[in-house]
Amino acid sequence: MKITIKSLFLATMLSLATMAQAQLVEKPSTESATSFAVIIDNTSLEKCRAEINLYKQTIESEGLPTFIIASDWETPEQVREQLMKLYKEHRLEGCVFIGDIPIPMIQRAQHLTTAFKMDERKHPIEECSVPSDRYYDDFDLVFDRMEEHPAQGLMHFFAMNPLSPQYIECDIYSARIKPQGSNGDPYKQISAYLKKAVAEHKSNNEFDKLVSYTGHGSHSNSLVAWRSEQQIINEQFGDRFQHRNNARFMRYTMEPYTKYDCIRELRRDDLDFMIYHQHGDYFRMYISGDPQTADTDQHIEQMEYRLRELYRRSPASANKMAEQWGLDSVKWHLNANEVALIEKDSILDLKQGIILEEINDIRPNARMVFFDACFNGDFRNDDFIAGKFIFAEGKTVIGWANSVNVLQDKTSYDLMGLLGYGARIGVWAKHINILESHIHGDPTIAFHHADAKKHNINGIVHNNDPKFWIEQLSHELPDVQCLAMIRLLELNYEGTSELLLQKYMQSPYAVVRGTAMRLSERLDDENYKRILMKAWSDDYEFIRRIAVTRMGQVGDDDFIPLLIESYIKDNNSIRVMFQTTFALASFDRDKVIAAIDKRFEKAQFHNAERYKEEILRFVDTKTADNGEPSALRNFTDKEEKRWRPFYITALKNHPYHQFTDEFCKILADETETEKIRVLMAEALAWFNISVNKEQIAATCKQLLDKGGMSEELTREVTRAYSRLTSKK
Repeated sequence: MKITIKSLFLATMLSLATMAQAQLVEKPSTESATSFAVIIDNTSLEKCRAEINLYKQTIESEGLPTFIIASDWETPEQVREQLMKLYKEHRLEGCVFIGDIPIPMIQRAQHLTTAFKMDERKHPIEECSVPSDRYYDDFDLVFDRMEEHPAQGLMHFFAMNPLSPQYIECDIYSARIKPQGSNGDPYKQISAYLKKAVAEHKSNNEFDKLVSYTGHGSHSNSLVAWRSEQQIINEQFGDRFQHRNNARFMRYTMEPYTKYDCIRELRRDDLDFMIYHQHGDYFRMYISGDPQTADTDQHIEQMEYRLRELYRRSPASANKMAEQWGLDSVKWHLNANEVALIEKDSILDLKQGIILEEINDIRPNARMVFFDACFNGDFRNDDFIAGKFIFAEGKTVIGWANSVNVLQDKTSYDLMGLLGYGARIGVWAKHINILESHIHGDPTIAFHHADAKKHNINGIVHNNDPKFWIEQLSHELPDVQCLAMIRLLELNYEGTSELLLQKYMQSPYAVVRGTAMRLSERLDDENYKRILMKAWSDDYEFIRRIAVTRMGQVGDDDFIPLLIESYIKDNNSIRVMFQTTFALASFDRDKVIAAIDKRFEKAQFHNAERYKEEILRFVDTKTADNGEPSALRNFTDKEEKRWRPFYITALKNHPYHQFTDEFCKILADETETEKIRVLMAEALAWFNISVNKEQIAATCKQLLDKGGMSEELTREVTRAYSRLTSKK
């Protein structure tokens, strides 16, 4: 056969492509009911071979067979395909990504995040996508590669398919060990970390020392929300933290600058777990705000500092504020750019946060750090807070953090008690994942407990017999009861709804009631309404807070008097009150006003009139010329080009159920612009627990059956229909 230059070139290219995708698969040296996988790039394996072998031996000595799979990974599809194969053939329970493993960047799935709402049309693709390994650990989710956006380094861009399941239910757990760009040789970092992880495996360390820190602005600085955290800890861990110094609950007001106290806690050699409720970014932990001032000199100094900071960002704004306050700009802030003052203010600013550059010197020892903050786990960056923590010289081996911003109105303690009784970090995380949450470090680490074998959480979690989990609903550990409810929902047990209602109504444990309410929301049936009708007055502040929030998202008129009652009786819970007033605006204003008038008609309690006036402030009492509520014009006025799209998009967070008829008309109106119809389709997809979701779904179905829509509008109407008709 004659060999042409062209055929030789093609053969060479094929050979190179095959080599690039070649994978090294090292099988376990032991067998068990499940398995684990180390997914690593070839160079990291070569450079860290001894530590990888020791890591594998350590995990297998604990009864978890471990695969090592190495390749020069080019795409996330290659990784996912390998994981799915291991899951099918070897009952894979989890994996860890070490080194250069592709990062899936997810679009069109913001409903699976808690707070991320960046406009995907206006911002650069690498900024408005969510870095998420749910691509790897939830095999049912369907993603489409965005071919129009080429990969950027490790980042690969995907859009969630509109026909994909609309909820997260992970098949395996995953974690990342990603070296930090500024820490030097990445392979030395990996080797050092693995040695640290192996040492922790062998330490027999118990989960019995805890510190919780709440920073400025967290939960609206609510003392009621802060205090309730201690209630949950006692439920989940029994009397473990009753002893002196075993648990500490810190708050930003305890010192002018609590940063240094936080650092002292992180350095404790005996500390097992530290949680930070705070604001954050990939480069900073915002520990505290401006310190409280006590005298005139301190007040003036603080005002000068803030005016100088504002002047450096916006001179016009600073001058305007000084004018409003009657201050002389020359004396107060026009010296803001003097070198000495810049240095002084920089030091003051640094006292309020922990930054990337400080972490190596801190050498944190808390074995696990929970970053209940935005962006601290943003692993698309070369350096990020959670990564810095695990690669520092201290004993910290686990960072649990979010890749984008995260909602404050979510619980941080779901299933946390399982960690105290021997559950692997990954086993715990698998059942509470959101799109943005990730483990940084070794997910197979488990804290020691004398009863770990008795409870056998790592083993029982794989049981697929509903009868077994029904029995666990009366388990001595509240969080095993919570796990049982989760597993019954995952197994599609037909009696789950009634069991969730029963557990909410009868359980003395807030953690159990909270889990029952959260899972019942996914079923969204009459039992969920029954739970909400009770939950607004629950003993636990977080349950009350979420209950009134969900009442607004559901929009059932039966909730109106309960929300009014909540505002009156729960006025010490600032976060609950805020969500209550926000929820009331989602109902028909005439019905809300009538309910307010009825409640206060013969009210005898102190300050009744003041309460009535306050509630009415949050109700749209204005009426347009045609008699319609004035708020409706925000959505229907076709002449308003600037703000109309904004108001429609805002429906994602604030549904106006009373205007559903008008919203459906806008969606179906072929005289509307393409942009408005697409935005409305996107917004109505968020009405997934609304009392009117069937009406919206019917409109979507009619439009899809009729056809003739653009590709983008068809996609978003399909997505809305999928979300609105999802069964869980």
